[in-house]
Amino acid sequence: MSFVTASSNSKVDHAIRSQRMGFTLIELLVTLGILSILVALLLPAVLSVRESSRQLVCKNNLRQTGLAIQTFHDANKRLPSLYNGSFEHAGSSIAFPRRYWDEHHFHSWQTAILPQLEQTAVYDRIDQTLAASDPLHQPIVNLLLPVFQCPSTSNYTVFSKVHQYAPNDVIGTAARSDYEAMGGVRLSTTSDENKMVTGTTVALGVWGLPRQSVPKDGTYAGLETTRFRDVSDGLSNSMVVAEVAGRPDLYVRGKPDQPYGVGSVGIMRPAWAISGSYHATLLRKDLGVNVSNSGGIYSFHTNGVNIGLADGSVRMLSNATDIAVLHALTTRAGRETVILE
Repeated sequence: MSFVTASSNSKVDHAIRSQRMGFTLIELLVTLGILSILVALLLPAVLSVRESSRQLVCKNNLRQTGLAIQTFHDANKRLPSLYNGSFEHAGSSIAFPRRYWDEHHFHSWQTAILPQLEQTAVYDRIDQTLAASDPLHQPIVNLLLPVFQCPSTSNYTVFSKVHQYAPNDVIGTAARSDYEAMGGVRLSTTSDENKMVTGTTVALGVWGLPRQSVPKDGTYAGLETTRFRDVSDGLSNSMVVAEVAGRPDLYVRGKPDQPYGVGSVGIMRPAWAISGSYHATLLRKDLGVNVSNSGGIYSFHTNGVNIGLADGSVRMLSNATDIAVLHALTTRAGRETVILE
């Protein structure tokens, strides 16, 4: 009898131990609930760290760009031109834009500073006697250069369309850029008979007007030479470049309004390697920070937009920045005093 009892007790103990080695349904649900709470608590922190890292990369991109512009200025006694090159296009010789669509075929200001950005190998592949939009430049203009793209940007269109003389006249593609020269503040929509912005309708920025006034004989005098000495507001008070991210897609207040916005941003600035409309460098006087990438500075950062000042420093303007402050930073001779913390 004792043998049978011992055997029975052994079986019972084994059964109890087997039951204790597993999880009950309640224990499993509690464990999953705790894990879910931990994930919910940790995920925002992980995303915040990731975004902070992206912001640092973006700021470094702008810092490199600003220093490259300064180095170019030191060597050439002027800022890079918004329109570079001299070439035959559509049967005529072009050395500077005479009409609106001419502005879409030159080599850009970003191309001009490639050597200062340690991208000499790319710069040497560019033929300044051919239009940037020429099919022979397609392998180059489609290069995705990280220094011209913010890692926080997420948009539909990676490669912009290159247009000839009409929105539907597509002749190629080009890699986009999230950074733009700050040309000034648009005071009105008035242009001349060739759709070219005139000096009377813009409060000029660091880059000045990309062409001189029309002389008495009626012909354009060519491109304006802009120097830092023209910035009477001070280099630390004037933007030279800023984020205008997401183009060529149109974004309004954080939401995609129109993929590849042909009527607004899609054709005004094709890419980093190809010049765009001078309109694309101007801020609308009614737009604040992070309202729209059509006529405003814009980023995919939640707390503001990174800007590069003419002294080489980089700052972030919050979404709550007063428009008057934004305009003061955008213009070069408004006689305003801006204090950035």
